[in-house]
Amino acid sequence: MHVFQPVDPIDVDEGAFSFNGGSMLITAAKGDKVNSMTASWGGVGYIWNKRVVFIFVRDSRYTREFLEDSKEFSLSFLNQKEFRGALKYLGAVSGRNEDKIANARLNVNYDDGIPFIDEAGAVVTAKVLFRQEFEENGFIDNSLVSEFYKNGDYHYMYVGEINKILVR
Repeated sequence: MHVFQPVDPIDVDEGAFSFNGGSMLITAAKGDKVNSMTASWGGVGYIWNKRVVFIFVRDSRYTREFLEDSKEFSLSFLNQKEFRGALKYLGAVSGRNEDKIANARLNVNYDDGIPFIDEAGAVVTAKVLFRQEFEENGFIDNSLVSEFYKNGDYHYMYVGEINKILVR
């Protein structure tokens, strides 16, 4: 019989069980415009016989319009220390009012027509397969609603089939 030791998820720092709290940039195009947002919720998995990523975007976020329009996106992973200011800026400012990627001093590149942030150390490109809005009646733990959705601005979950992984 094998003996297992309990491990706090925060102590696991590699593979699919990495819970480092870091940020990524979700980037998508709408026509000839590109927008990006900082996010820290998401993951990697396998469903419908496909390798997928799943991300969460609030209804109020401008990037959601781009996801709905293009049905493709990228996840760009930047050095958290070196690009701390840019990540913070992209999470605080709306692309509705400015070219926030340029103002964060970042550059857009493309792979098979999908925009990504060129300064990234790793990039995942994906095609949207599924999206679903969170609804209050779906929560089993109602404390999550009062903690994260006081104003009713629920997330949409997007499941994207991984097209390609690019590493520097």
